[in-house]
Amino acid sequence: MERDVLDPDEVRQQIESLTKVDLARLRKAGRIKAFGLGCEADDLIGRAVELAMTGKRQCPRGTDFVVFLYNALRSIASAMRASPANAEPIASLDATGTDGRPVVMIASPELDAEALSLRAEDTAQRIKALEELFADDDDALLMIWADLEETPKEEVKMQHNLDDKAYATIRRRIRRAIDRRFPNGWST
Repeated sequence: MERDVLDPDEVRQQIESLTKVDLARLRKAGRIKAFGLGCEADDLIGRAVELAMTGKRQCPRGTDFVVFLYNALRSIASAMRASPANAEPIASLDATGTDGRPVVMIASPELDAEALSLRAEDTAQRIKALEELFADDDDALLMIWADLEETPKEEVKMQHNLDDKAYATIRRRIRRAIDRRFPNGWST
């Protein structure tokens, strides 16, 4: 049974039709998902686009393409967290050649001691910054720690006696505070 999915040309059209707002939202989601993974938001987005273009990840017809890419980002990041050694390599487009065009460099999933140390230091700095930002907001801190421990939403709601509205309110408060404090994303 064939699935009704976008073909590569339709995927290309969807990518070309992404607005600046769509791209900003994807980068924001990518920054969140890339937290502690040793890669950047654009690396995750590039991998999601690559998987869509090659057909390794298929977008069902009728699915919002931005939602499809967001779900791909989430899946890629989750796989990297679950098993960094077995995660598919991320192609980084950060480097440029002498002609100014991007050079694709495969980011090795096996990090050396220095890279592991830098990753741990960066993660510690980010956690400290979040703890300082939410020092006066216990609910937000609890939610952030639950995220870091990858506690499922339903479990968080049950443990802290939250309904959907209260949960969403805390998440929105966290998101807005982080956006105000780090409008251009995390920078060291």
